[in-house]
Amino acid sequence: MSDMTLTQQVNDVIATLSKDIKNNKLELPSPPDLILNIRALIADQKTTTDDIAALIKQDPHIAGRLIKVANCSLFGARQHVTDVKSAVSRLGLSRVQNLIIGLSIAQNMMKSRTRELDDYFERCWKQSNHVAAISYVLAQQKSSIDPEQALLAGMVHNIGTLPLVLRLNRIPDLKNNAHVFKMVADVVLPKLYASAGSLVMKSWNFAPNIISIALSHCDLIRESKGPTDLDDLVLIAYQLDISLNDITQLDELPENILNTTAFKKLWPNKEKAIEELTQYKVEIDQMKQSIGH
Repeated sequence: MSDMTLTQQVNDVIATLSKDIKNNKLELPSPPDLILNIRALIADQKTTTDDIAALIKQDPHIAGRLIKVANCSLFGARQHVTDVKSAVSRLGLSRVQNLIIGLSIAQNMMKSRTRELDDYFERCWKQSNHVAAISYVLAQQKSSIDPEQALLAGMVHNIGTLPLVLRLNRIPDLKNNAHVFKMVADVVLPKLYASAGSLVMKSWNFAPNIISIALSHCDLIRESKGPTDLDDLVLIAYQLDISLNDITQLDELPENILNTTAFKKLWPNKEKAIEELTQYKVEIDQMKQSIGH
């Protein structure tokens, strides 16, 4: 396939998917059953800790990860818990709901993998994990924002990658040529995943402040007034993750990020940011490990 043909194919794919997104015709994945069920249970005032624990135990993988999170020192763990009910009691229903949503989405994403697409889903999950961990710690240390909301926002910020990768994999010329698929995906995904993510979040009935993250996390020219908000936190967490191998090495951070409204709300200068991020690094790494595979 010539360069011109490949360029045309990329342009055609972008045009087709952009039209689908604009007209709300992009095929979207259904929310995992666990998300729907946990929302319904928590909305019911008669729900008990036993009810929540019983639901979570239906998915042993999610149950195990929730127990792992509950034993993280960042959540005030002092005594080791070994069962789901104790984990739910320690974390609280609101935190459990946010964690279950994020963990279920990640698990659903990994289940959607095929051998040819493993790399895309693995990178997407790793990025959501890192952005969530940074967002949580920044919310806890640098704002009055609910850290669990920040954690959830970080975990779902790039959810639009899922329907796009699956859609690209249904195009015969791409599905049957891994090299061309990669070249097309590497151009298409960065351009469209944010818009696709907004559609997914709306269809899954996320709260407006979470839906806005889909578009705002990569908007460097976004202006916001007042105290640091959720969009600010996830934007900075995302930029730190994609720009740096080590979040304390801010000398490598592009000037356009340092000059964003969001960065200036958090730190008066780069030196203060380096000082504080160095202090937070252990907590961020702990959170990554807690919510990771």
